[in-house]
Amino acid sequence: MGLRTRVPSEATGRPNVALVAAYLVACVAALVGAFLPSTAGAQDASNSLQEITPADGAVLDTSPTEIVLVFTQEIADDQTPALSLACNRETQSVGDPQLDADAFIVTFEVLAPVPRGSCFVSWFLRDAEQTVIATDTSTFSVTSDPPVTDGTTAPTDTTAAGFDTVPAVPTEVSTADAEVSTGSTDGAIWLGRMLSTMAILVIFGSLALISVGWPEGPEYIVTVRFLRLTWAVGLIGTLIYVVGFSAQFADGSFGSGLSPGAWLDLNDAGWDGRGALLRLVFVAACGWVVVRPERIIDPTTAMWAWLIPGAAIITVAMSRTDGPAPFIGFLVGIVHVASSAIWFGGAALVARVVLAGPGEDDLVQATKAFCKISVPAMLFTCITGVIQMVRLDGGDLFSSSHGRVVLLKAVGVAAMLAVALAARQQVMLRLDRAQELTAPAADRFRRAFTAEAAIGVVVLMFSGWLVSLEPAKADPLAGEEYLPAMFFTDPTSGIDARVSIAPGRVGRNGFKVELESPPEGVTGLSLRFVPPNDAAPCDVATQTGGCEVTQPINLTGAGTAVLLTENGLPLGVPGTWTLEVSGATGQGVLQGAQNTFLVVSADGTVASVVETTTTIAGTVQTSVVQSPDDTAGFATTTTTTTTSTTVP
Repeated sequence: MGLRTRVPSEATGRPNVALVAAYLVACVAALVGAFLPSTAGAQDASNSLQEITPADGAVLDTSPTEIVLVFTQEIADDQTPALSLACNRETQSVGDPQLDADAFIVTFEVLAPVPRGSCFVSWFLRDAEQTVIATDTSTFSVTSDPPVTDGTTAPTDTTAAGFDTVPAVPTEVSTADAEVSTGSTDGAIWLGRMLSTMAILVIFGSLALISVGWPEGPEYIVTVRFLRLTWAVGLIGTLIYVVGFSAQFADGSFGSGLSPGAWLDLNDAGWDGRGALLRLVFVAACGWVVVRPERIIDPTTAMWAWLIPGAAIITVAMSRTDGPAPFIGFLVGIVHVASSAIWFGGAALVARVVLAGPGEDDLVQATKAFCKISVPAMLFTCITGVIQMVRLDGGDLFSSSHGRVVLLKAVGVAAMLAVALAARQQVMLRLDRAQELTAPAADRFRRAFTAEAAIGVVVLMFSGWLVSLEPAKADPLAGEEYLPAMFFTDPTSGIDARVSIAPGRVGRNGFKVELESPPEGVTGLSLRFVPPNDAAPCDVATQTGGCEVTQPINLTGAGTAVLLTENGLPLGVPGTWTLEVSGATGQGVLQGAQNTFLVVSADGTVASVVETTTTIAGTVQTSVVQSPDDTAGFATTTTTTTTSTTVP
């Protein structure tokens, strides 16, 4: 319990007289306060809105007949509520405010049905000197046209009557429903990627050992069987990975990613998606090598036998391309994966094939050769791993999930390194002058190398976990190619904002809203995307055509809000779109400040030359300037001491 509560003594059972007296006094005071009339002096000047009907962001089937405001405190006699309503940028008529008997609820009658589309509500509460003491904004949308009267027919051109509002980001309820219906593909992605990566490392490391120190390896049937089984597991794992990745990218179930046509959509998922597609191609091509492993030592086929598994190694490095200096990180990642393959893959081959039983001198030489080439591989693995840790996490190892998993992986690598060094010391000591591999020696060393490879599997599990986590130093806006920024400066409300759209093509579009001022007190900030006048009718189900989009921004002060392109706004037609920015502060209201931007076709082509003029609404100053660069160099930030905010 957070508070100590005194109770009567169990021994005597006598009541606490002071507590009883205080309770009686409180009851009398409550009764007196309930029957005495309230005075203006008791009114708190910080009156605020408790509820509005229609609710903010509501989607209504028909036009509302009234707008109801419920305040947290009684409205004094010298205070005046006011409300304005605009739908599709046209002012709508509302009646005078009607207060209930308790002066807590204000009702404004909507005098005429509002048209289909988005509506913007702005209300004020002023004192006797007409000073605004409370204000806020709200939005709602109507999905049907007003009822037709006098025998006229309803218009069929939705471009003239407005468009359905399509939410840019699903609400919490709809997200939960989607998760129930489609399920999560994260587990499938992790399992498939781990099996695929493990097989690629084993194939590359095994072929490297055969090429360098065990040319007799392909003569053993157990070697061929081991490599073929590894390849089969890797191919299955890669298929699971690609299917899960495709389903996740399309926001569908695992079954929706089974179609090969859906895999091609990963081309639009950045280098991670392209790397997954290339991984599938090169893992499948590795079958050409593992069917006949002697190709790795045949001069006529050695180049291709090295190139195919090597390309698969590169695709593994493509799984992590974020963070600062991504190209350097990619090169370091290739070295890290290749050295890990020589270490882990060679250990797996030695444990499961070379030391499967006693044998002649070639088994001794293969074991010794692996011990020699694995030592520099371990060194490069550790060095490149530290470089990647510094690049991606810096000093935030304990404050981020990615950093904590990195520490767990480091513990696993340290354990693997300890076992490996002990095994190599024993091998070089006992097999230095041996001419054949005896059964006791094979059994002893097999257990050591099996333990080393088993720890390596655990390390790979942590690696697969890491890929799904966001590093502390990764830029979530990297790769967002923004259009020229649009500035909105309103002297009346004091709002100074800049909005950037990415990538400006038909389909999903992200944005970045940078609110420079005021530092606090902003309410009802929202963006409204209006399609071109000649746009095709909106199809809400497929989110295509000229669908108007309204997106609330939950910034309440100076800061930056971002929406990534992959979760972005559905802009369904090319042409000149209109962006409207609305919001309110204690100084005034910014409503429908306009600017225009060009949306091109999905393939980047422009059908015709479109005049992109800037519209100035009232005293709002808007302009279009070229950004210094087209890639944001930071994540969500703030310019005040408040916490950063992003679009939910």
